[in-house]
Amino acid sequence: MSLVKQLIKLNNRKLIAKPAYLSTTTRETFKFEELELELNEIKPNLPEDTNKIPFGSLFTNHMFSVEWDSKEGWSRPKIGPLKPLQIHPAAKCLHYSIEIFEGMKAYKGVDEKIRLFRPEMNLNRLYKSAVRSTLPTFDKQELLKCIKQLVSLEKDWIPKSTSASLYIRPTFIGTEVREIFKSKSYIFLKFYSKADTRS
Repeated sequence: MSLVKQLIKLNNRKLIAKPAYLSTTTRETFKFEELELELNEIKPNLPEDTNKIPFGSLFTNHMFSVEWDSKEGWSRPKIGPLKPLQIHPAAKCLHYSIEIFEGMKAYKGVDEKIRLFRPEMNLNRLYKSAVRSTLPTFDKQELLKCIKQLVSLEKDWIPKSTSASLYIRPTFIGTEVREIFKSKSYIFLKFYSKADTRS
């Protein structure tokens, strides 16, 4: 069987709702009800013409994060001020590409309501990618609740425009420095930046 056919077969295969390795953790997912908040009260200062903002050049005040390790499983999720990451130079995401991401968007309609564009599809892809990358799995609905909470907190950053949106970047990285596949700790991040078009 050719490599192309093998990849097609893999993509069409039904994935089981388990990590790609055995786990004995007690916390198999994080919970929205345990979400911890540390708020930054700085208000956004957006230009009148949001179409002039270069993509990825402006970030909101907060980020979502949650860690996983092999002994405890998932930690309590957190929303706090946007800040740089501190990881070891030998972290697997830097050397073995143990990392995945998605791209989502939030819009503000003419009725002032905030809408996410097909978030279930993004989370389904993120989940499948986690399994195939040997990253820990999670409850997709719990993550969606956390995303909605973060979008609600950052609603003033969503442009009132028919040609711009708030871009959401879920990123899942392996931060362990030892074994390639059986990683110890991970960080789930939400980076927000302005998207200059609907494409």
